[in-house]
Amino acid sequence: MSITVPRGRPMEVRVDDAVLTATTALLAEQGYGSLTTSAIARRAGVSTASLYRRWSSKEELVASAARTIVADYLTPEDTGSLPGDLGLLIGQKVTALSGDLGTVLKTLVGQAAHDPAIAEILEREILDTTTAHIAAILDRAAARGELESGYNAQQAADLTIALVTTPLLLRADGPAAVARLVPDHIVAQVLAVLPR
Repeated sequence: MSITVPRGRPMEVRVDDAVLTATTALLAEQGYGSLTTSAIARRAGVSTASLYRRWSSKEELVASAARTIVADYLTPEDTGSLPGDLGLLIGQKVTALSGDLGTVLKTLVGQAAHDPAIAEILEREILDTTTAHIAAILDRAAARGELESGYNAQQAADLTIALVTTPLLLRADGPAAVARLVPDHIVAQVLAVLPR
């Protein structure tokens, strides 16, 4: 059995949090094209050397920030019912994307059209993780007898993500458009495609 040892110095939570907060804030304010590691270090109050001991590139920083966003706002809790679980998850997504994090995601999606590394980060850290959370919700519902066999977790995940991100990406007021979404309406649309 091999053990993976993190490179560099041991992580300091305070420094990591400050750097990831700075990365997210600068992405929201300036976009990806203007994001520099020196600006992140300055905003976080750390040296660039300290930053590079933890992340070797701007892309790694963005991936960590995306991972943190998902961890903070997409916690697949068990409410005891399928509508409750979906409502909680969708409510968390709406809350996350109706502020600066929505601006960050919109910025990164735009960058992903020309940058395969960013496209991969979005797929891995946002799309795949959200899909896994929705699959876990559906599996719990099936175990409780709320779903018939043959449900398609990928289809449900794609629909859920589309219903929240389409207003973000295609409306001029992006995050504000997400804030107007009603999670219960989205839950109803997702439930309509599931065998119950």
